[in-house]
Amino acid sequence: MIELVDKNIWTGRFDDEDGELGSRWHQKMQIGNFGNLQPINEPNIALLGFCSDEGVRRNKGRTGAAKAPNLIRKSLANLPYNFDTKKSLFDFGNIVLDGQNLEKARKEQSECVSELIRNNYFPIVLGGGHETAFGDFLGIAQQFDNIGIINIDAHFDLRIPVEHSTSGTPFFEMANHCQTHGKEFHYFVAGIQPTGNTSALFDRAEKLGTEVILADEIHIDLNFALRKLEDFIQKFDVLYLSLDLDVLDAAFAPGVSAPCTNGLSVFQVKSLLKTAIQSGKIKLFDMVEYNPEYDIDDRTAKAAAHFISIF
Repeated sequence: MIELVDKNIWTGRFDDEDGELGSRWHQKMQIGNFGNLQPINEPNIALLGFCSDEGVRRNKGRTGAAKAPNLIRKSLANLPYNFDTKKSLFDFGNIVLDGQNLEKARKEQSECVSELIRNNYFPIVLGGGHETAFGDFLGIAQQFDNIGIINIDAHFDLRIPVEHSTSGTPFFEMANHCQTHGKEFHYFVAGIQPTGNTSALFDRAEKLGTEVILADEIHIDLNFALRKLEDFIQKFDVLYLSLDLDVLDAAFAPGVSAPCTNGLSVFQVKSLLKTAIQSGKIKLFDMVEYNPEYDIDDRTAKAAAHFISIF
């Protein structure tokens, strides 16, 4: 089910004395509607919330991420609008689960993402747990082949689904989808923590041909990681980029489903994002695992908004 966003979320400060150049996100945001979606040719950002932490619950994690999309919006609302990008801003509301029916919501999600991409919108999907990622992938896979998948994350999320999807299974499900449809699976993940992934997951990643950069490698030499990312990007015309906020150290992001020790800094993640953005190849971005139940001083929400603002 899609719920339109209450326009009151998009409120904030007005600097009328500065004229148009004093504008903020809340002043530029337009409410979109899938009922009358029309193709667009101008640069844009299209927000879509996926209000689910059902996958986190199934994965035995701490729930709360379902409430994240609107709180990320609130942190975005007061940020200055960047006139250099000349981007139109749209908000297409939230996909909300009917009870615990993740699979039904995922079908609607993939159709919405596919429709946005087909009409030349740039979707930024606000999770939700990392179960958000598989529905997003199914949406972009309807429009493109040979997709480079980039995940900035402390975890591989390559667990094998036992009974159903969880927040820990999306990239394994993507690999299965590719195999079933005769496509290659191209997966790059940066920020991996050995303490957060079993040997079985490392073995599975290797068997699937995953390109891996550990968090410690980024700490030691960020430029090395950026070069590896650039090398991966050059192989593809289309990229799907996913950011799990638990890749950040808990000092920067206490409000996540699985807080991280020895995680990345905001600057390191921002550098990875900018490298991908500068390629001009990203067709879909999602940000997941913000859990407002455990946030302190809105640190995590502010980091999330900061990352979105650089697109």
